[in-house]
This record gives sequence, structure tokens and C-alpha cells, in this order.
Amino acid sequence: MRIHVSLRPVRALRPVRALRLVRAIATALGLGALMAASPAMATPPATCDAATVVARVLPAIVNIWVAKILPETDSNGKPTDKQQVETFVGTGFVVDPSGIIVTNKHVIQNAAMIRVTFHNRSQVTARLLAASSLIDFAMLKVNLGKPLPTLQFANSDDVEVGQPVIAVGNPLGLGTSVSAGVISAVDRNLMKSPIDDFIQTDASINPGNSGGPLLDCNGDVVGVNSDLLSNSTVLGSIGIGFALPSNDVAIATTKLMHPEHVSPDWVGFELQDLTPALAQSFGVALDGGAIVTRVDRDSPAAQASLGPGDIITGVDGQTRYDARSIQRQVVITPPGTPITLSVWRGGQTRQVTLKGVDWPHMMAERGDVLASAASIERAEAEGTGLHLIDITPAARKHFDISDTSGVLIDHVTDGSVGYSLGLRPGDVIKLVADTPATTVHQVNESFLHADAKTGYLVPLLVHNKSNTWWVTMFVGHVTTADLLVNSPGAMPAGPSAVNAEAPHK
Repeated sequence: MRIHVSLRPVRALRPVRALRLVRAIATALGLGALMAASPAMATPPATCDAATVVARVLPAIVNIWVAKILPETDSNGKPTDKQQVETFVGTGFVVDPSGIIVTNKHVIQNAAMIRVTFHNRSQVTARLLAASSLIDFAMLKVNLGKPLPTLQFANSDDVEVGQPVIAVGNPLGLGTSVSAGVISAVDRNLMKSPIDDFIQTDASINPGNSGGPLLDCNGDVVGVNSDLLSNSTVLGSIGIGFALPSNDVAIATTKLMHPEHVSPDWVGFELQDLTPALAQSFGVALDGGAIVTRVDRDSPAAQASLGPGDIITGVDGQTRYDARSIQRQVVITPPGTPITLSVWRGGQTRQVTLKGVDWPHMMAERGDVLASAASIERAEAEGTGLHLIDITPAARKHFDISDTSGVLIDHVTDGSVGYSLGLRPGDVIKLVADTPATTVHQVNESFLHADAKTGYLVPLLVHNKSNTWWVTMFVGHVTTADLLVNSPGAMPAGPSAVNAEAPHK
């Protein structure tokens, strides 16, 4: 079970740029704390006292540990019918005193167990409250029996290039770490969706920082660290990291907690930039715009008779030069408000008016996020995958083992937890935690009696001819049966709902 650090490409959504609308929704829902005004944003501090900021925010930031069920891949990288348990780490932060935590959806994708660790080292199992099907965003719920400290969202529309920021996360699984930098750019389009508007920063964002906050000098959240650009030789930060803007996250939080309220506007078309080559091939003399590639059946766009090949050059009287700006303008229009598109078709431009509707299926189904019961069963059928024997003279000769003590691994099942950790026949387990491994029975008993206090993780010191290293063997049962919050805002079960726990292995 390899320890993975989680920071993958994301799909960003720009629901509402106007902060006043976000705050109005949050206030109406009694969630004013989520969008508490940050008076100092208009007049930033003369200096960024990072030490003071960090000391104040750390109690609200958590490290996230996830046991995931993933398909084993063959030598060509293609999934096989075997499953394996692997662990990933990420970051999150508390946005509501009741224990609601924000993170990236990819941090908990395929999860069968989620645990969070607070700054005071307390650990607790987290449940999935909701996740978005459109953006890389999810909310977890923990219950500590007391109100928790929270972070507040600043107005990400007010951020400026060159403004100091602080990134907090769990890089490479090392534990909570802090880095500082500036905002390098805004409205970055990473080609994850037609309406990307990431905040770029040179603050070090590494694998494992996913879901952590990007903070201003007041300690308020201006973004959620979600992505990075790197190269083939450097797997970590090269000073190009990206965060989802806080205004996007605030409206997504509100929408997922209260699905019955306002959501982004949707008209049901897909667009592509009108390049000079496309314009020439269509015989049009246009400097820019977007060409329709697809229209959803029964959507507002279909009802307005839009179709592939139509070229949109403006929205509500304003010229738009690319697909992203057109999509964004549509998204920020309140549902039900008429939208007038300037559409080139058949050699002339006409005005087409339509009304958007609430974005459908904004909340993901649990089966699209959590591991399925079938995948858990297949993974746990292998158990640890280790067959252990005592070290005998014959075993020493067969595996060419030096004069070392411990318990020998003589077989590892492909796709098992042990296999995914990199354990192989001939490896010797020398220690279980701080206890010398002396017999097969003793080591197997340690696998059977691990408990929740340790996260069902057993530390093993492993030795072979070339290396000695520690691994953490996950030996608990994994199940999604208890990972969902039963509340009005909780995500729907969906077709892959889990009804029973997998047996303990």
C-alpha cells in the first residue's frame, strides 16, 4: 500500500464573480460566517506577519488521510480486474464550527476510509457530506462534540498580482507545512473547463497540498490549493501552483449544503474558440468568438434553436472573443434572467434570447466518488497478501539472506496491500513498531489486533539486501457504509450505494 500524495488536475467552475451575490446567498442561509467580510482587504497590511497568521489559522487546518480502492494496472498502465488498497494524503480546512471541512474532490476520490488529523494531533474519522460533479471540490463532516475554529473566505475578486500569500498544506505527506509567496497571476485558464479562472502563485504547492488554503495577510482564504505545473525531472513545486478562487468555493459550499437554492446558470451548449483557420474555413470575417460544438437535448440552447456551427460573438451587447468569456458570462447570469446572444449564422448576425436554468446534476452521486462495495470486496479478499515463514538455514540459502533476524516474506499476492507497498519475496520484517519481529504468529497477530487509534496502520521495519526502510501496513477493514452524512444537504446514494461492510481482514 504505497503512500500517495494527492494533487491532480482539477475542473474549475466560476459560479459567481459578484461577491455581493455570494454574500447575499450565504446570509439568507444563515451562513454569514462563511463569507464574513474582510475589512482589511481594501487596505492590506503594510507587512505580512506570516508567523502571526499561521499561529491563528493552524487549529482550523487538517491533514487528510484516505484509504482508496484502486484498480491494479498492468505493465502498459491499463486497469486489470484486480483491486488494491492504497493510501493518499491531502489537506482541508474547517469552514463551519459544526465540523464541515473543505477539500478537493480528488483527495477523497475512490475513498473507503477517510481520517483527518488536527494540529493538536487528534484524529477522527471523517464522512463525506457532499461533492460537486462539476468542479474539484468536496466537503467532509467530522464530529468532535464541540465547536471548531474556522477559516473565513476573503473576496478573491479583490486579490492583486504581487500580493503576498501563504500556502498551508501537507506536502509529500510530511505533515503540516507553510510556504509563502505572492500571487503571480489571476484568471488562469488551465484548459480544465471552458471557464477556468485559477489564481496562480509562486508559494510552494507540492503533492499533498491539495485542498489546503491559500491565505492573505489577514489569515483569510483567497483560494484552495488544487493544482501545480511541474516537469519530468522535478515532481514537486517549481513555483507554478494554482488555487480555486475563494468566491468559487464559497458559492459551491453554499450550493452543496443547500441544493434547493440558487445554482450557476446553464443553457446547455458546448463551445470552441473560433480560430482564424476555423473562421476562414467557414468563410466568415470575424476577429473572434466561439463556435457551437454541441447542444444538449431539451436544453435552453436547443429550445432557442442553437446548433453546431453557430458562431457566438457577443453576450448581452458586449463583444466576446473566446469560448471561456462567453461561458463565464452565461454562468454568472442569475437563472431565469434573459440572456441575449449575438449569433452569426447563414452569412448574418442575429440576436437570440434565451433563459438559463439551474445547472443540473451539480451534486455528485456517492457511487461516483466513494469506492464501491464490489471493489472493496475484491481488494480485501487478498488481505495483506503476505505469506510469512521463520528464517531457516534453507530459507537463508534460497533467498540469499545475510545474517539478520526477523520474519521472512516468502510470497506476496499480486495486487494485495503488501504488493502495493513494494514488499516482495525475500524481504525480512525486522520490527513491528518498536518490537522485534521474532515469530510468524507474533507478526500475524499484530495485523489482526491493530485498532482505530492507530488508523489501522501497523509500522514495519523491512530489510533486504539493498535497503532497510519503514512501511505502514493498513490492516483495517475498509467500507463506505459509514462514510456519508445523513442530512438534507448530503449527497444522493446513487446506483453504487454501499449497503454492507466488508469483513475484517
